[in-house]
Amino acid sequence: MTKRAAEELAAGTCGTPKSAKMASHTLASRCFAAAVQEVDESGNVTVRNTASYIRYLHEQQNCTAAFICGTTGEGSSMTFEERKAVTYGWLCARSSVGLSSDAFAILVVVGFESIKASRELAALCEQAGVDGIAVMPPTFNKPKNATEVVDYLAEIASAAPSTPFLYYHFPDRTGCSVTAHSIIQEALSSPSRLPTLVGLKFGSLDVLDYGLMCDMDTEHKLALLPGLEASLLPLINYHSNRGSFGFVAATVSVFGHVLHRIVDLAGLHNKAKVSKADLQTAVELQGLVRAYMKKASEFGWTQTIKHCLVLAGVLQSDRMLAPLKQLTDEQRSIIATEIFPMTKKGV
Repeated sequence: MTKRAAEELAAGTCGTPKSAKMASHTLASRCFAAAVQEVDESGNVTVRNTASYIRYLHEQQNCTAAFICGTTGEGSSMTFEERKAVTYGWLCARSSVGLSSDAFAILVVVGFESIKASRELAALCEQAGVDGIAVMPPTFNKPKNATEVVDYLAEIASAAPSTPFLYYHFPDRTGCSVTAHSIIQEALSSPSRLPTLVGLKFGSLDVLDYGLMCDMDTEHKLALLPGLEASLLPLINYHSNRGSFGFVAATVSVFGHVLHRIVDLAGLHNKAKVSKADLQTAVELQGLVRAYMKKASEFGWTQTIKHCLVLAGVLQSDRMLAPLKQLTDEQRSIIATEIFPMTKKGV
């Protein structure tokens, strides 16, 4: 990293420490962007356009929160100092566009393979005043059962005792096969072990596991956030009696307006008022999102979303952190002519 890039990232100190835990219901109905992270032409993480990105998400994509340093945000490819600087950069950018936590929450994925590093970043996030932190299970020394997962999560969460904590369930990436509902059951059976738990991001297509988890949360205390937009419509019905429906999705950066329409048309709490035409439109829009994801997967979801944001005038660079591959000019041309126009549909 160049000296100039380091100075730019280190400049932000805009956070305000949290004095009390944010209630889960304030997160449960939010539309979270699993945000990309811009990398400049020299290969350095940059926050130069984060303010315009937040404004665009909030005003054009109906987005009320960002999930940063996660899978889409290339957090696993960042150093500790880069994640620290990105965290402050997002907080400063939010402040610069005049948005509060209520209007636009910021959650940070703090997990490293090192528990010590994870705890240090969690503590820093609490001091900075982020609205929540999230952690996936370790990917090398994988937990074997729900007890081991909760013990691991509790060790990290305890470093930020006043900050809402979300479990980040993404078995296809972590290789951890422990079901989400068994982890929630274990955590709820002994609340004092993980007192800051407010919910989870569910990055799986296992509808049965999601349903069992909803059944287990009988008092509706947790923010159970679907994390794969391809399953948005099938999971809505599990929330018909929960009072809220939020989600985390990478495509919120380009399809937030469409995802909101899917939820509205499906009639979350007013099934009697949903017409056959409304439901058909919701199914068609869900198909549009799937088609985008299938096409984008040819070049990489994150790469495609970044270039769409460049085409939209939000970011300047679509560069990736290694080991993710850079787009070729031919791929950029295909995105511009075949994929980016898809994001203009369903408005």
